[in-house]
Amino acid sequence: MNSSYKFIKTAVFAGAIVVIPLMIIIRLFADTFKDLMERTEPITANMAFGPLINTIIVTLIVLAGIVFVFFIIGLLLKTFWGKSLNSWLEKSIYEHIPLYTTFKQFAQRITGIENSNFPVVEVDVYGSGVNMLGIVVETLVDERLMVYVPSSPLITVGQLFIVPKGRSTELDTTIQDMINCVSQVGLEAQEVYRNQ
Repeated sequence: MNSSYKFIKTAVFAGAIVVIPLMIIIRLFADTFKDLMERTEPITANMAFGPLINTIIVTLIVLAGIVFVFFIIGLLLKTFWGKSLNSWLEKSIYEHIPLYTTFKQFAQRITGIENSNFPVVEVDVYGSGVNMLGIVVETLVDERLMVYVPSSPLITVGQLFIVPKGRSTELDTTIQDMINCVSQVGLEAQEVYRNQ
């Protein structure tokens, strides 16, 4: 009973780490987008293309504006003053937001994995002949492998297995191709197996 409770608690927490920040971001984007669309409504009313085309044109302009603002902010954050401001915001505000630090550390780990050269393997965890895609994050002194197996489609959630070396087959592919495959529920599998 205790192990079932722990499993449920861990699964709920892992899901919350991914879903809550995503919901906040989506909500903020939706509110901002709605506000911008309402503000540009007087412009669209005077356009001569018809309601649907007018809305599409304004939507594209608003999206381009949002991307441009992100680009400018990104450039400013690379300056000395921008880095100082970002550091101050993080210490004063962001770190007090629930789950922010956990989510940030998790994202940094995943980014670290994406940019690393860890081997990608097909691993038979349970000895059943049903294989999973994973990343070898470490080889132990007894030659067993620590293999991280990401969940599909959320690669930030997964499981860590310790398996005998004989149960894994190293693939001639990149971590990025493997992550693309897992995050797209197998749609990019040909990229993973093209060199096999």
